[in-house]
Amino acid sequence: MDCLELNIHQRVLSDLAANNGASPSTTTQRKELIASKVQTRIVDDVEERTETDAEDVNEEERVYMTASRVQCNVAFGELVVNFSTPETGPSLDKVITALLDILRDIPFIDFDPSLSWEDWALPDQLVFSTVSALLRLSNDHPTLVEQAVSAILKFVSQTVQNITHSSSLNILTQLYPAVHGLYRAISSTSYNWTVNHWNQLTVHLQDLCSPSSIERLNRLLMDIMQKEHPDSDTLRYAHTFLRRYVAQGRPLSGYFMVCCILEIQWTVLAQTMTAPVASRAHVTEAAAANKAWSALSRNTALELNIDDEAIKQTIRGAITYAMQCFSDLLVQIEEMDTDPNLDTYAWETMSESLKLASICCLALQELDGTLQKRILLLLSTHSPISDNLVQEAALKATTVLVRSFPSIASDMTIHLRRFVTSPLPMFEYEFVSETRAAPPLAAAAKCLAICIELTPGDDLVMSNMYSLLNYIAATSKEIYDPSIFGNPSQSAMNNRGTLHSLEAGLRGLSEDEKRLIGISTISVVTRLALEFQMEEVTRLTISMLLQRLRAAEPTVEAAIAYNLVDLALAASRSAFIDIIKAFSAINRSANPDDPRFSNNMVLAAQTRLAQELHRRPELYETYLTELLTLFADKGVAIQNLSISNPHVKIDDMIEQLASLLLPIDALLSRDDFHPEKEPSKEIITLFRNAWFLCVLFDFPHMDDKESTAMDWLQPALARIALKTPSIVVEESLDAMASDVEYNSIIRQEYAHTVIAKHRSLLASYNPFRPGDVRYLSPGQVIFVLTMHDIESMRSAAGCPSSLVSWFINDSLNKQQTLNGCMEAVVIRGCVNDLNAKAAQQTLPKYLSGELRRLAVLSAHRIAKVREVALKYLNRLITSFPSLMCDFHLVFAILEVLTLVQRACENEFTDEYNPVYEYRSDRTDIKLELTDSYQVRNEILILLKRNANSWLELALSRAPMELHSTLQKYLSVSQSSAALGTSELGASVAEQFGKSIGQLNRHLVSLSTISQTSVDMAKSLASQIAIKGYYAGEAAGIRLSTSEDGMTNPPPEDAPATELQKLEEEMAKNEQDIRAKKSALTIHDLRRLLYRCAAALISLKDINYELLHHLVSLPFAVATPLAVSTAIEVWSWLIAENPNVEVALTTEIVSAWNGSINRARGFFSQSLSYQDPFYHPIDYSPTNKDIIDRGWAHARRILKPHALVIQMLFTRLQAARYHRPAVMFLLQNIVLRSAYAYKLMSTHALARELRFSFLLFGFETLKSSALDGYCENLLRGSLYTAAYSWFSVRSNWSYGASRVQVDADIKVCSEFLSYLHNDAVRGTAMISSLAPGQLGSRLSFYSERLRDLALPLKLLCEHEIFRLCVWNNPLSEPKKGSDALGTTERTMLDSAWSSAVRTMWQIDPAIAVFFAERFQHLNAKAEILKLVRSNTVNVLDVPEALPLLVGDRLDPNVRRDLKYLLFWAPVPPVVANTYFERRYNSDPLLLQYAHRVLAQHPVELTFFFIPQVVQALRYDELGYVARFIFETAKISQLFCHQIIWNMKANCYKDDAAEIEDPMKPSLDAMIAKVVNSLSGEARSFYDREFSFFNEVTSISGKLKPYIKKTKPEKKAPFMATFKVRKERIVVKSDPDSVLDGDGGGVETVEEYDVWQQAIFKVGDDCRQDVLALQVIAMFKNIFESVGITLYLFPYRVTATAPGCGVIDVVPNSTSRDEMGRSKVNDLLDFFIAKYGSQDTLSFQKARLNFIQSMAAYSVACYILQIKDRHNGNIMIDGEGHIVHIASRLNHEMVLLMGGRYSQGYQLFQNLTVKAFLAIRPFADQIVDTVQLMLDTGLPSFKGEGTIRRLRDRFALGLNERQAADYMMGIIRNAHENVRSTAYDEFQRLQNGIPYK
Repeated sequence: MDCLELNIHQRVLSDLAANNGASPSTTTQRKELIASKVQTRIVDDVEERTETDAEDVNEEERVYMTASRVQCNVAFGELVVNFSTPETGPSLDKVITALLDILRDIPFIDFDPSLSWEDWALPDQLVFSTVSALLRLSNDHPTLVEQAVSAILKFVSQTVQNITHSSSLNILTQLYPAVHGLYRAISSTSYNWTVNHWNQLTVHLQDLCSPSSIERLNRLLMDIMQKEHPDSDTLRYAHTFLRRYVAQGRPLSGYFMVCCILEIQWTVLAQTMTAPVASRAHVTEAAAANKAWSALSRNTALELNIDDEAIKQTIRGAITYAMQCFSDLLVQIEEMDTDPNLDTYAWETMSESLKLASICCLALQELDGTLQKRILLLLSTHSPISDNLVQEAALKATTVLVRSFPSIASDMTIHLRRFVTSPLPMFEYEFVSETRAAPPLAAAAKCLAICIELTPGDDLVMSNMYSLLNYIAATSKEIYDPSIFGNPSQSAMNNRGTLHSLEAGLRGLSEDEKRLIGISTISVVTRLALEFQMEEVTRLTISMLLQRLRAAEPTVEAAIAYNLVDLALAASRSAFIDIIKAFSAINRSANPDDPRFSNNMVLAAQTRLAQELHRRPELYETYLTELLTLFADKGVAIQNLSISNPHVKIDDMIEQLASLLLPIDALLSRDDFHPEKEPSKEIITLFRNAWFLCVLFDFPHMDDKESTAMDWLQPALARIALKTPSIVVEESLDAMASDVEYNSIIRQEYAHTVIAKHRSLLASYNPFRPGDVRYLSPGQVIFVLTMHDIESMRSAAGCPSSLVSWFINDSLNKQQTLNGCMEAVVIRGCVNDLNAKAAQQTLPKYLSGELRRLAVLSAHRIAKVREVALKYLNRLITSFPSLMCDFHLVFAILEVLTLVQRACENEFTDEYNPVYEYRSDRTDIKLELTDSYQVRNEILILLKRNANSWLELALSRAPMELHSTLQKYLSVSQSSAALGTSELGASVAEQFGKSIGQLNRHLVSLSTISQTSVDMAKSLASQIAIKGYYAGEAAGIRLSTSEDGMTNPPPEDAPATELQKLEEEMAKNEQDIRAKKSALTIHDLRRLLYRCAAALISLKDINYELLHHLVSLPFAVATPLAVSTAIEVWSWLIAENPNVEVALTTEIVSAWNGSINRARGFFSQSLSYQDPFYHPIDYSPTNKDIIDRGWAHARRILKPHALVIQMLFTRLQAARYHRPAVMFLLQNIVLRSAYAYKLMSTHALARELRFSFLLFGFETLKSSALDGYCENLLRGSLYTAAYSWFSVRSNWSYGASRVQVDADIKVCSEFLSYLHNDAVRGTAMISSLAPGQLGSRLSFYSERLRDLALPLKLLCEHEIFRLCVWNNPLSEPKKGSDALGTTERTMLDSAWSSAVRTMWQIDPAIAVFFAERFQHLNAKAEILKLVRSNTVNVLDVPEALPLLVGDRLDPNVRRDLKYLLFWAPVPPVVANTYFERRYNSDPLLLQYAHRVLAQHPVELTFFFIPQVVQALRYDELGYVARFIFETAKISQLFCHQIIWNMKANCYKDDAAEIEDPMKPSLDAMIAKVVNSLSGEARSFYDREFSFFNEVTSISGKLKPYIKKTKPEKKAPFMATFKVRKERIVVKSDPDSVLDGDGGGVETVEEYDVWQQAIFKVGDDCRQDVLALQVIAMFKNIFESVGITLYLFPYRVTATAPGCGVIDVVPNSTSRDEMGRSKVNDLLDFFIAKYGSQDTLSFQKARLNFIQSMAAYSVACYILQIKDRHNGNIMIDGEGHIVHIASRLNHEMVLLMGGRYSQGYQLFQNLTVKAFLAIRPFADQIVDTVQLMLDTGLPSFKGEGTIRRLRDRFALGLNERQAADYMMGIIRNAHENVRSTAYDEFQRLQNGIPYK
């Protein structure tokens, strides 16, 4: 079947092989790339056979080759053709060998049956490319000629042999195209052939011309169908293949083969008789054949002096064969009733026969009589053939024969003169549609000219011209005027006699035949005049034709007008003027009754003259003046006619007038003609008159009248408008105002009849002041409409600055009504016209120059001009803010400021001599200012105010672009004239160069929060310095290698050796970095990148290798510093060389996509959100280093992409209006990234990056011109990427940065704003379907957008609300109020269900977590229903499992429990709950719980040993026991700990008197585990447990000696151990690109510490174990959000009933010890220990106290710990408090600094945040406690405990309510009376004083 592929692979290869001016390095890369892809067959001994053996080759030996491989070989040939080859050496040998091998292989290749080619099949392309390359190469290197020709001949021989025995399908699709490729190559590539080459080639090709071969080739398709019986696909392929060639005019028939061979023969033979060629011109189709024939037409053929009789016989045989072909075809044609079929290729074959015979005659130096007779017959009225192609061939043959046989010139002159004056049909042609005369006629004229030239005799040129001109006169009906022949003479009299005789000879002809003779003779005479190039002849011809033109009938008029155009282009200036005035006279005199009116050939001639006048540019203005004058005259004539006869219909005349704009448009379209620059007064007046008439007759709006015939008018007027000079001139008199009102070109009587319509139109343009229009005169209305129409067209084309020129005339400015209408109408309309261009990204590039001109005009000396220019410029910049990304405009604004300031200072520097003109050399700006210093100062104030607002706008949109531009401005050296002066432009540049853009949200937030001015002054200074340094360094290197001396500027291009070294260094460093073995430092990297950029800036051509490394190297490093440096470098490169932007952006897109493929940075899952209980929970104090490392690691991973997004956002603003290539690349990066949404990080610090990307994506969408499908595809992918952020549990921010939270709020709010404003644009889709079939998708897309947007708005508003609470947990007014969304409050109940279903369709995880975010019952019910009805969709969402199984197992969901086998693992504590009785020991649920526990690492499940042991209570099926047994075998630590825990749980009391019901199970389990131990594991177990038993027994022995009256006697015993621990050490080098900038290598280091432990007997430690478990879980939660809330969950191990080991908090002091030491309060203690309150040690200790106080307050509140008496309240050596009850007394507040201090505020802030952080994990914390209920611990009894525990999390409240709730708890705890009473109780009971 046919193929619709674009065949990108072949196009890319062809482009690479094309010589398109690429740099030498790029060219070398291309050559190496293509050469490396060349593939040839492996030739063995079997294939190296003789020609006789080769005949036995069968098709099975053919080697299959894919299309891509063929295309590579084709490209190699093209490469050789297009580029110069090495002179000699190995490189040349490799090239010629490769080409010879390719050509050798072609007959043996089985080509891929592909149809992905456009013009010619793969075999055709390959042969053409290879043969062309061989011919080109051997022509350049004569030593290779024999190799090349022999290879070509061998290929021909082999192919011809293959054709004789191959299948018809192979012949049609492979062998015939190969021969066709050979034909194209030989006829297209000029070559120094020899006659011997021709002879051999002819001999090899003869077999293809045999009747049998021709017959077989003619029935190929028939044979395929009837004899080979192919399948349908193969048959369809053959049909399509042949149809493709037929469509190209190549029918692949036997007849066509003959034609090709004839052309090959004469092309080769002709080149043997022409001068040698050494051209490397681009190979074009049939170029060699045409060039050779042209050479023989111009010059006599070179003599071959053939001595070899065999060759002569071959040549004679060729003549005979050619003539026989001609005769055979002629006989067949004469027998036909119709023209021959295309497949016969009859006309072409006859033509080539004549050419071959002629060339053979030249080779033999013998004129063949048969050929001559045949030509004479063809060039006569008795010719048996009237085909143009054949007769043109006869004429061409005559041309070359006459050149070499001049003796026949005289006879041929007479014969040809008679021929061209015959009424032959082939001489007819249309003079309007054709741009040249008919080919036979042109060929006849050329041939006649050569014959006349070669005929001996004097004055033959003039005599023949007279003779032909007589024919023109004889066929004319007009009176003969002999004056055209000059002075009356005997010659003239003779001509008169000749004329009479001619008239007599023409009497037998019809009028049509006479007319045809006249027309053809006119054309021939013109061609002859042009060929002879004699002024006398040209003048004579023009005079004769002009005389005939005045009264000729339409067809003759067309011929004369057409030929006069050609003569005008070659004639003298005076003759040119005569011709154009003659045209004008006819056009001017036209009227509706004149036949010329409907068929005005003169207008066509005028247009063609305008189109081709580029050959005579000195006549541009002359012709323009004539055309504009004619236009005005006709316009006035139409008005006069209407006035004189109001009833006459003038519509046709008006359209005829409009048609006159065609030649005007054609003339003004010339790029080298600029009448708008320095026009004369006459030109200005003519243009003004022309436009007034256009508006009067409503030409600018004629397209609106549904006249398809006038569709050309609007574009033509737009082009004319661009070349129209300013039609308002500055003058002191009131002439301009008078001319506007009373212009003679507008007849008032006529104007009054049509002005009402014009007034109405003008009023519609001025909706705010329509009443003003009624006071305008008709002339003023026309004037304002003219202004509107011209400026709208100019503005749409990107040239708005000319608008200001309408306000330079004082007399017009004084007319307030007129002036007000002018201003109101134009500015609004012009901006609207530019809007459409901007939406399509087609704002013209030269718009920048127009804006610069407006900036200059904003300081014009005329007040009105200043006002309009400034107003218009401001309107443009505010409408299109990204225009400020153009550095030319920014430079212009800054320079204008500087110049105006200098003009104001002139008052003080040269008081009596005001300077009027100021020039900026930097921007080539010139200001002409008024002498009023007051006005100058007013201009400066206004300009500065506007410049500030424009730069602020640019800073908010594209800060990087603006900063780069301003740095460039500040770094440009100043001229000596500016020394000692201030520069306002530089001051403003410095001010904004250090300002912070809105994209840098962190600094903006910091500035807002801190209420201090923050800027980037250091960055500005360093950037200017470093760019200057490296630019100078690069220039120095270039200068050092220059031979021009130190006084000249350095060369533009860097030395090739230096570039090579730089490329190698960049490549090596990138390779080392990717291999993680680089020693490169940050400073080295910075230096390398800047040097690379400086080198690229200095190059004229882009070095793509360097550019690639400039991007890929920093992406390989991927650290914030590296990427930040890279962005500086990229911005510098683009600022200095804008042409590199597309290539650089391509590399950035490629590197970005590479990071997606490698899952790095933003797309790395290593940082994605994970439940904190999936991480190991340990008993250790909060470590701030871990939090800091986490923050640094996240920053290192995420920041690079964030920086690139900022840069791309800036580039988007710069590219959005007129750089579609860059926009396409940005669309690519957005779409590719959005599709990778599943890879995007969900880390809390990725929130800003995620939403920054989404903002960038939506801005790209808004700025892109996409069809409907692509627009909504891109929008849908962005919405999906946005939703994916909510597919995990709600994240708080990470760390304690308010700046980060504020930035998150800002970016989310901006995104929400985009959502509210997002709408479907309704752009039509691009589709192959008809519009009726396609249907409207607008409503579908709009409805889909509504469905998607509503839930996303809801989620975004909730996210912003939560962040606001986190940012301001205490509701402090100075931190702002909460952002309360409106979506949730306005949603109907039914909308919640719909929203949930929408989210489910996108990602079920979003719906699952939606239930956590919102408490709406309908939403929860819908989510529950979806989970239970579509269970398979949430198997990868662990949090969805509780929704399925619930608090108790629902029998209705049992059928879905089968999916548990595939469900993602829940945290261990959740898995433990599934062993409880409430789940009825469901086997599937138990299997899942067991799998989850086993799947998690032991380090994680180890923490939940108490809960695992409790699960044994319900382990009826033995899953828990199996887990314990299996895990104990792989972890000794787990084994020992669980044994201790099981022993501790054998009894319910600490005296081991009350057995726990599960004691038997525990004993059995202990025995099983212990018995399974052996070897070293058993030995270690025995040692450890024996030791602990001995130590614990000490405490038991001490118990009787404790003197206590209370029944329970506790006998604690403390021991100190040397313990070996592990810690993570990060080895980093701040300067290293690998280890610096937050990186480093983490290693585990062992160290020894002395650890104290308390061994207790008689005290149940299990309750402490549970409390500390929960506290450790709190610690994990706090660390997961990056808040330094200090907790020290020290280890407590229950080893037996009433026994346990407790770690001692090191370096701690209990509160009772302070009391015993008579320390009055905590503040005194801190001062005594850490110093006064002003010391850093005290302040650090106080901070530690606050952080720990906040954490323990929340922990103790949640757990309601009561027994934290003062003996258990300790403060460690760093000031952290450990163990505190839910009290907040005065001394604690005092230590913090007082109730209204910063410290107390921090405490409250941290406490509320701690509470908010743990609430999302309430279920897991509750589950941890609930599993321990059956232990009977005093503080954890009954379901009431669980209910109250859950209630303390306040889960029914939203975040703000929960924060307020916690604040209430804090207030209640402050100076709690019960806490004070408890302190007194402890003092009396236990002797523990508080004070």
